[in-house]
Amino acid sequence: MDAVASKTLWVKLHDQIVGVRCVPAISSTVKWIFKDNLTGEPSARACTIDISVQDDGLFSLSSRNAETVSDLTEGDLFTFVMEAVVRDLVTDLASAVALHAGAVAWRDKAILLAGESGAGKSSLTSWFSARGFDYLTDEVVLLTDDTAKLLGFPRALVLKPGAAERVAEFPNFRNEITLAAGEHTLMRPQSATRSPTERSQCGLIIFPEFKRGSDLKIHSLSSAETLARLVGCNLNARNLPDGGFRAIAQLARKAPAIGLRYGEFGQLDGTVDELAKLLLEGNQNADQKRRFLSIFPRREGAAAEPAHKEKTFPIPAPTPRKEPRKLTIGMATYDDYDGVYFSLQALRMYHPEILDRTDFLVVDNHPDGPCSESLKLLETHISNYRYVPSNTRAGTAIRDAVFEEATGKFVMCMDCHVFLEPGAIAKLLDYFDTNPDTRDLVQGPLVYDDLTKLATHFEPAWRGGMYGYWGTDERAVHVDAPPFDIPMQGLGLFACRRTVWPGFNPLFRGFGGEEGYIHEKFRQRGGRTLCLPFLRWLHRFQRPMGTPYRNIWEDRIRNYMLGFHELGLPTAEIKEHFRELLGAGPADRIFDDIEREFSISVL
Repeated sequence: MDAVASKTLWVKLHDQIVGVRCVPAISSTVKWIFKDNLTGEPSARACTIDISVQDDGLFSLSSRNAETVSDLTEGDLFTFVMEAVVRDLVTDLASAVALHAGAVAWRDKAILLAGESGAGKSSLTSWFSARGFDYLTDEVVLLTDDTAKLLGFPRALVLKPGAAERVAEFPNFRNEITLAAGEHTLMRPQSATRSPTERSQCGLIIFPEFKRGSDLKIHSLSSAETLARLVGCNLNARNLPDGGFRAIAQLARKAPAIGLRYGEFGQLDGTVDELAKLLLEGNQNADQKRRFLSIFPRREGAAAEPAHKEKTFPIPAPTPRKEPRKLTIGMATYDDYDGVYFSLQALRMYHPEILDRTDFLVVDNHPDGPCSESLKLLETHISNYRYVPSNTRAGTAIRDAVFEEATGKFVMCMDCHVFLEPGAIAKLLDYFDTNPDTRDLVQGPLVYDDLTKLATHFEPAWRGGMYGYWGTDERAVHVDAPPFDIPMQGLGLFACRRTVWPGFNPLFRGFGGEEGYIHEKFRQRGGRTLCLPFLRWLHRFQRPMGTPYRNIWEDRIRNYMLGFHELGLPTAEIKEHFRELLGAGPADRIFDDIEREFSISVL
């Protein structure tokens, strides 16, 4: 791009600045999209997005945080520009929690509209704006501390087909500019009445769910349910010492929350807007507002729609056992065929030197689900592959089935969405050749998505509802450095001799509580928990389509209490942590249920 002909526009959010360098012909549109956040003060550390005009008149876009995209029409270009700006503003953000959410404000209070992509956040944001609420954002909300105050990013609204036509009829959108951007439409309500740097106290959280043809349904949510949902909206958890959990937990405790299902905008008029104003204008505290919202039934007690029975599929037969290999590479899965497929094929393509000494084992934890047949069929393509259906237990404890079904002397257990660096498994086999009678649990450093930073272990402390948070030991910087002891590590990948596997507590239910517990169990049985610097693995954490299995606080706390009790460890810190995180009332109810279930007062 000709430097003289190009112009750089600087977009600011909190303490992050991104430059958009473009030709004058499109700079006016970029200004319109980001007008409320433009600044004339570029930062030396600012990332710049370059937009170039190709010889054929199409556009290309490049930035340091993503691959160059070429052959874009002008309409498609602005969709990519908006995505790139948001991504680059959030990538290095470490002074605030970034939530994928919309937000509007009424007077001095804000409503957070949170949920997965496609839930209807932008449409509901538009509807609130048409009812006199101030537009704050439809994409990114920042929590700059734990006071539950929200800072929005008021870019142009991005509306999907269908919603765009209806929103265009709202009075405050009729005379405003609209822009076609690929299959989406960009719109702006009438100019915002507040500064883009002004933070608003959150007075209500709504999780919208637009489902065409549905009746209007409102259900109340506890602070614990709210926290669990908001954690899934966190865009920059890895940049923050505690993953942003404290600020999110405070938000979940200070603002009441509802789930809102609707099938058309007309169902909301005079109901949802008036309910929101009532909650925002009242002087009651969050607990009092939750009690008021209890007039709306919890989701499981709501006047239910006709019961929908989940479709089940025939359970495939297990693959017969084959001649044992030295190392069984096993993974448990629940409706994640893609994760299994790509992890297995990556092992075969990038670690061919280990195939004659290893076999692959997949334990299907939802064998009557939609992925079972495809998982079973992999046995026709992969000679050293074995499929085993298992639905007698679920969650954390399903890893025990991997060790029960494995035939190798050693077992490497991995999540079904993990990749390993080339050569890592060959070195692991060499390690076991040198240590044939080891009683240790061995793991390696987690490699971050940037393929540079490492997390070698978990620090044994409570944060954000988990025992343990990522830490880095400089001894693992060099791939060939000697093994060293670690207190604990995430269980996305680990290995040991099959006969020394101690197993999980058979009373464990669901997910959570395994890290630290299994490590201490190895140590109490005379083993060590080691980091092998060469055993580097990459883990897919993001699940934009959600998780298909149950993952709730009750199960996690129950597992922690059972595991600590089994190992003879004190449980006072568990109670203290979750009372602070979830609130004393919700946490104590969970602890009371656990003690009643097991009749163990010493828990």
